[in-house]
Amino acid sequence: MWAFTAAALLTAAAVSANANSCIVSASNNGNDDSPAINAALAQCSKDSTITFTLGTNYNVFNPVGANNLSNVTIYMQGNLHLPRNITSVQALVNASANTNASALYWFDLNGPRVNWLGTPNTTSGFIEAYGQTWWDANPVNGTGTTARPHLMRYNTSNAMMQYMKIHQPIAWNVALSGTNITVRDTFISAYSNSTAFPFNTDGFDVKGNHIQILDSTIFNGDDAIAVQSGSHDILFRGGTIGYQSHGMSIGSLGQDQSQFANVTDIVFDDVTVINAVYAARFKSWIGGQGLAQNVSWTNIRSYNVSFPIFITQSYFNQGSAQTQIENGTTTGRPNNSSVVMKNFRWENFTGTINSFQPGDGSCVTDVSGKTTVLEFERETA
Repeated sequence: MWAFTAAALLTAAAVSANANSCIVSASNNGNDDSPAINAALAQCSKDSTITFTLGTNYNVFNPVGANNLSNVTIYMQGNLHLPRNITSVQALVNASANTNASALYWFDLNGPRVNWLGTPNTTSGFIEAYGQTWWDANPVNGTGTTARPHLMRYNTSNAMMQYMKIHQPIAWNVALSGTNITVRDTFISAYSNSTAFPFNTDGFDVKGNHIQILDSTIFNGDDAIAVQSGSHDILFRGGTIGYQSHGMSIGSLGQDQSQFANVTDIVFDDVTVINAVYAARFKSWIGGQGLAQNVSWTNIRSYNVSFPIFITQSYFNQGSAQTQIENGTTTGRPNNSSVVMKNFRWENFTGTINSFQPGDGSCVTDVSGKTTVLEFERETA
């Protein structure tokens, strides 16, 4: 005799499984659909498809994810809505370890051959994160409201992500890691409807091998892509980035002074950058060590950008006493080494530099150290 709780019955009813297929149904009454999503991830965790129905709205009021996925395709045709109550989300973040190594990810997908296939439909397939509320809550001269979750960890291999669409993320978007991954047709918009700034809204934080991100549209308030230590053979090609973007970045490297940073064979090509702070950027920490080699930015169209090419080997996070991804602190760091740059290339940059050079105030580094700014000539009539 099986005993079912009311919650278990609701979850079972919300997931319709047929062979190796799960279709997630929404409550449609304002209730939390996270249990149904987690049930689908558990029930269809291997050699399966999971479908979110076109045009359906799902309330994801709690984090969802799975660590044992294998050969799963997620058809994201519905809209996923995060909670709007800041304090309830902060309570979940604060209850977690909340370190850089164990940050709380609202969507946490792990395993080989995990595909995320959205829809080109312009009204469906979105993650609605309601970041505007968080941005508006940031205190004056602050660098982001405290206890913010990361949106997604996507750790996979031999997989594809297409039509990932995110509107007003709270902060960090996709931590992309693994090997042999292709990402296409991403749309991320962190446009603010007020004077509040969308701090730390990184598009992709990448760590892995043989990863390509193609034809993306990313308007945000931090790096459109940040390639981290341990990354090799990364391609970011096509598309448009901008708003208050920090551009296409390597790093930051050398955060943990006890570790040797290593990045090789990185290509940024054929990208349009509009109204951004940076276009091409390299950043390594004071006293870091390691090697970054074979890195190129080519065919970059840069319009109204403050610093089209920006290099700093004296980076540190002035908004916090902690480093950002790896272990370490920002104070008391011996400035006795740097991450070595070898075979870097910037080729065929065109466009304009803005006349007022507005910084956005985030991720600021004292430029009295080893900082290089390479600019091209302004266009003349």
